[in-house]
Order: sequence, then C-alpha cells, then structure tokens
Amino acid sequence: MTRIRPDRIHRTTRLPWVALLAAMLVGCSGSGPPADSSGPRRVTVQLNWFPEPQFGGFYAAKERGIFEAAGFDVELIKGGAEVPAPQLVASGNVDFAVVSAPQLITIRARGGKATGVFASFQISPRSLLVKRESPYQSLQELWESDATVMAQDGLVFIRWLNSIYDGSKLSFIPYTGSTALFVDGKAEGMQCFATAEPVQLEVDGLMTRVFVVGETGYNPYDGVLAVNDKLFEAEPRVVARFVEAVRQGWDSYLADPEPINEVIATLNPDLKSNVLRLAAAKLPAFVRSADTAEHGLGWMTEKRWADLVTQLESLGEITAKDAAGLGRIHVNPAVEPGPAD
Repeated sequence: MTRIRPDRIHRTTRLPWVALLAAMLVGCSGSGPPADSSGPRRVTVQLNWFPEPQFGGFYAAKERGIFEAAGFDVELIKGGAEVPAPQLVASGNVDFAVVSAPQLITIRARGGKATGVFASFQISPRSLLVKRESPYQSLQELWESDATVMAQDGLVFIRWLNSIYDGSKLSFIPYTGSTALFVDGKAEGMQCFATAEPVQLEVDGLMTRVFVVGETGYNPYDGVLAVNDKLFEAEPRVVARFVEAVRQGWDSYLADPEPINEVIATLNPDLKSNVLRLAAAKLPAFVRSADTAEHGLGWMTEKRWADLVTQLESLGEITAKDAAGLGRIHVNPAVEPGPAD
C-alpha cells in the first residue's frame, strides 16, 4: 500500500522556543567558507525532505555545473520528518534551508534569524484530494458536507478552511501516514501535496480530484530558500549570486527534467521513473506565475508576505506583538542585495 511521506503530515509550526533551541543542537554539516579561500565557496543547503522533484532546481544547478560556474561547492543535505530545517538555518548550523513561508514567519516570531530569498513554489501545493468518482466537485462542497477526512488536526490550513467554510458536519480521522483508509473508502478526503500523493495514487491506478488550498485565499509561498541572517548581512553579494544560480537551476530543470530525475532516482530509489516524470510535469503550474514571468523564478512580493502575516495572526498562529517584531522576512536579493560588501 502506498505510504504517505511523513512531511506531508505537515507538522504545526507552533513550537515552544525551548524545543527550537534543542532542535538547533541536531548535528549536521557546518557552514562557512572553505579552508582554501581561493577555491569555490562551500555552501550547505538543508532540504526539508528526501530528494524529489520539488527540489529539482537545486539538483539541476548542482548536476549541471551551475553552482560550480557561480563559484560554489554546494552540499545538498537531504531532510526527513524529524529534520528541523527552519531551526537549523536560523541557528546558523547550515547556510541555507528549504522551508515553508509560515514556518519562516513562526520561527522569526520566536526569535530565529533567517530570511527568505527565493520561493520555489508560487502556489502552495498543500491540498485535499478525493477520488475521481467522488460527488464533491469543489473544496467548499467537501468541507460543508458530512464526509470523513483524513487530516492532521490543528494544521494552519485546516483552521483556515474552517474559518471560511462551515466544517461543523465533517468528521476527521487521524492522518496515519498510509493511504489505506482513503483507498478503502473509509475516508472520502485526504490531505496531500498536489505534486506528490495524487501522482503516486495515479501510478497505482487510482485517479483523484485535487483541491488546492491556495485557491481559497490562503496561499503562502512554499519551498522557500531561507538564508541565515548573519551570512546574509556579512556577504549579501554571495547570497545574491547563490540565489541567481538556484534560479538558473530551476529554469534548467523545468526545461529538461528527465536527466535530473535520473539523478534523483539514484538518491531516492523509492521513486520510480513514471512517478518522477508525472510529478515534474505538474511543477510548472505551481512554480511559475505572473510575478515570475516578469521578474524571474523565485520572486516574492511584500503583499503576499504581509497578507500571510495577517492570516497567521487571525488564526492565532502568531500574536500581534509577534507580527510587529518580525523585522525583515524576505528579500529578492538579485535586485535587492542588501547592505554593500
């Protein structure tokens, strides 16, 4: 039976600061310049899950020499369900990490020091799915029904849906990490990542209908590349150069994903070629937008971040005091490189 990856359980970002401090002690590769300062600049990037197409631009930049041409020796560190990527970058244990926008805001509200510099996903892939033959034709229809949904209670986007729709008749069952209950019909809906679980289920022979939460108005950036603030403040030009290499990597991957998918398959043998191919085909709809058409992939707007801060405050994820003290959340460093070197 298909297993749902634990990261799709989408742990809540409401973590006690003591827990964050403890998480920062998790061992990982150190950051900073190489011993030989005349060689390529060594950079560590903590991913928030195992190698998958959602990181295709990073692997393309590494495998196709884009990072090397920009003067970097990059280590892409695979993540997992227990890897606290936001805490690791905020503490300086790694130079960069891939996180979600709500995670970045929450960790800054708790005193963490990291800044978003690139958003891989312009539309958040956080979604709900139903079987193709389901009577529910929209997310609102599902949410205002008496259906049983398999989802983790307390998720921010679940609370958001409850704030805009009447979900009082819904029944929830625990999100166990397996699709068995959904496949067997014991749950009519299930939370998912739009470029992942629906693809695996399709390959397994089960067609689904996917409702993207981002289309309801709660659409945080995802796959956000966050940089440790000390590094950004000390070497903004280095950060800007690295972000440009990531952007080129994503352009390269979207144009020709197959060779990079082969690399990803060697790093994550659980992913079969047809899953990788279908997942890569779904990415452009989430990675590209009107903003990226004008400014380039990864571009972020102040309004999107401000709207998210307001939404997180309204949902009780952060306080008004937290919101007022967030400081700089994001920068588009190719245009706004920060303080002069």
